[in-house]
Amino acid sequence: MIGTLDQRVIIQREARTADDYGGAALAWVNVATVWASVRPLSGRERADFGEVEAPANYRFTIRRRGDVTAAMRITWNGAAYNIRFVSDPGARSLYMALEAERGVAI
Repeated sequence: MIGTLDQRVIIQREARTADDYGGAALAWVNVATVWASVRPLSGRERADFGEVEAPANYRFTIRRRGDVTAAMRITWNGAAYNIRFVSDPGARSLYMALEAERGVAI
């Protein structure tokens, strides 16, 4: 498995940051940069409200971490992928799978 982790991905979480006007803005901050195996699962194209969307589902396999949740996202090759499912492989597993979707809003 270690040889198939050949892509660098960034795991990000959403955080509130102070703005110049005393308020707060939401921004994505990096949690970790990790090696991953990336595999496409499915893709489709649809028209919604006059706009064409092309969502695609991917599986990212990474070394097991305890801090990844479905509220996070992955960036890979300049695109953002919303994590939809985090596998729970158990405490003895070395790897975990993240299913993520590109081309849709969170």
